[in-house]
Amino acid sequence: MADLNLADTIDVLVNQKEAEVINIRRDIHMHPEVSGKEERTSGIVAEYLEKHDIEVQRCKNSFGVVGRLKGSKPGPIIALRADMDALPIREKTGLPYASKIDGQMHACGHDVHTAVLMGTASVLSTVRDKLNGTAIFLFQPSEEFFPGGALGLIEEGGIDNPKPNAIFALHTSPIPLGKIAISPGPVIGSVSSLSLRIFGRGGHFSAPHLAVDPILVSSNVVVALSSMVPRRVNPMENAVLTFGMIEGGTRDNIIGDMVVLRGNIGSLNESLCVKLMEDLEKTVKGITEGMGATYKLRYIHGYPTVRNDPHQTTYVRDVATRVIGESNVVPCTPSLGGEDMSYFLNKIPGAFFFLGVHDPDSDQPPVINHDPAFAPDERAIAIGMRLMSRLVTDAAD
Repeated sequence: MADLNLADTIDVLVNQKEAEVINIRRDIHMHPEVSGKEERTSGIVAEYLEKHDIEVQRCKNSFGVVGRLKGSKPGPIIALRADMDALPIREKTGLPYASKIDGQMHACGHDVHTAVLMGTASVLSTVRDKLNGTAIFLFQPSEEFFPGGALGLIEEGGIDNPKPNAIFALHTSPIPLGKIAISPGPVIGSVSSLSLRIFGRGGHFSAPHLAVDPILVSSNVVVALSSMVPRRVNPMENAVLTFGMIEGGTRDNIIGDMVVLRGNIGSLNESLCVKLMEDLEKTVKGITEGMGATYKLRYIHGYPTVRNDPHQTTYVRDVATRVIGESNVVPCTPSLGGEDMSYFLNKIPGAFFFLGVHDPDSDQPPVINHDPAFAPDERAIAIGMRLMSRLVTDAAD
């Protein structure tokens, strides 16, 4: 490979390492670890980086891993981030490398992210004699559950000594294989979570007039709040309110005394999340008081909005155009799902983009993240490795 330029050398190395990295991904997929439990995964990552003579920092207060690779010459410092945690979901893919842990699954592609970044680290370590600058590899735990792992990694100096000039991350997406999606500005919304307890008065099903039915009260609350967003938010803005859990009652002939509701509010505008939560409580207060019930509301303002730096977004587009072609670089539709990559982007200019993992020739519809049948096309791994490697090497041009 001595006669090849750096871009061609990276292509050759990715082709050579692709099968190995896919096997790494499958191993991680078979042994998923949910947020805060990523001991095995982080150990595999750290050992792999050390094997490739990359300086490793293991976080003391979490399972975060930081790798630092210094090139042969001075140059830009580029950070690349991947998240490692799985979800409490029972897998339904039927794949031969399906999860071996019942009730846990990599249903959001974090196994792909981790494998891509491990492969990228391997590629860049092989060309360190041609590398100008420094690559920092951030393997982050606990992305799926607030407060997330990004803050802990930052607090332990993951982006200090040296501080990156730019940071990038990718995320699997049900867009077609071979494409990426990226846009400047807000791409993933701020999320606030809420836990609402509604207290009534228990009784017998045959005498509801002697009780205060918290299920009935809760039903009114859910209906009222479901109409809150479309009626209180400017149609030109984005927001969503969803209850993912309602729990109450013990038997069919008993009126219980409490119902628990849990949900999330998401918006590209953090201040709108705060305003909606205030409006939500006014609505809950009015309904519960009017129906003779009481309530307790607890909410947490979660991850900030992920905002892509315009300059770094243009850089990603330019690199991706060289790697996969201009027609395969498309704008993304903002999501309200929440992502703690936002904490990194609040400190370092960078960009977050989406990597297509849906086989365009498949007769099946794309499977979305967090679905028990989520099964990304593994050919996306090599594409991700090329892109992430070039985001480091091309920064010196």
